[in-house]
Amino acid sequence: MSHQSRPDFSRYVLQHPDGRWLYHLVNPREHRVTTRTGLYADDEEMTALGDPRGEWWVAGHCAEKITAVYQPHPKPIRYVLRDTAVHSDRYPAELTIEQWNEKAGEDDTYYRFYEAVTQAQPEVRYEYPGPFVVLEGREPPGPDAPPWVAELPTALTQRPEYQHCFPGYIPGLSSHLTDLISKMQHVQYCFNGRDNKPGGLYVTIRVPFHEPVSRWRPKYGARGQELKAREQVPVLVTKEMHLPVPDRVYGPDYQEARADWEQQVTFWTGIALAAAVKACNACEGTGHVLDVPDTATT
Repeated sequence: MSHQSRPDFSRYVLQHPDGRWLYHLVNPREHRVTTRTGLYADDEEMTALGDPRGEWWVAGHCAEKITAVYQPHPKPIRYVLRDTAVHSDRYPAELTIEQWNEKAGEDDTYYRFYEAVTQAQPEVRYEYPGPFVVLEGREPPGPDAPPWVAELPTALTQRPEYQHCFPGYIPGLSSHLTDLISKMQHVQYCFNGRDNKPGGLYVTIRVPFHEPVSRWRPKYGARGQELKAREQVPVLVTKEMHLPVPDRVYGPDYQEARADWEQQVTFWTGIALAAAVKACNACEGTGHVLDVPDTATT
């Protein structure tokens, strides 16, 4: 049995740089609860791309016709009594479909005592309406990947599955880096610019000296009074940085912008890591040593 729907919008195929052809093929409404047993590009069996929803499929050529094969669930043709101990006028040995619908709708015990006798149904073929408009693109981003805001053509404003092929941007780089840098060792604060400050991240790092330096600090009681006891605490050097991190990463498509995103994450986190090293004792963490005469040689 074959079924073909009238197309209500254009369909697209992605021509991947590696030679594959990627199709977004959701189950049609009439088959959403039916098991799909195969997908064919012309006469070639298609393979799943592996996306979480199972909606992207791969062919080795640009197809003229995409056909899906569905296997409907077996159809009940009658119901027979499973528990013969309750056989009676109320529970006869067999019920027709009409009798079952009438009795089971009023009494749940029929579900316990009867089982369906089913008949296998022939497979159903569904042809995805074309033609397919060719777009150049790669795999769509996964569910855990950064989101993509695309500048879609008017014809594709309602087709988010293809937005990764068009120019746009990935938002949230500064927030992502704030989370990463805040968790680094020795980072005390990391926040986005505010209070009329230039945009970017403001990072405060407190590091110990390479050769530990400590000082004695007074201890206080519950009422705020200074105690005779003292505690020894390490001396830390405070470093403050302004990282001009953009909030958005733009690109001609998602793949190129994602590559730029990863490079920027590596670059900015590398700066923070380099600043989080222990402080030099000779320069007292300032990064330079005073040039003073050596009195021992005068």
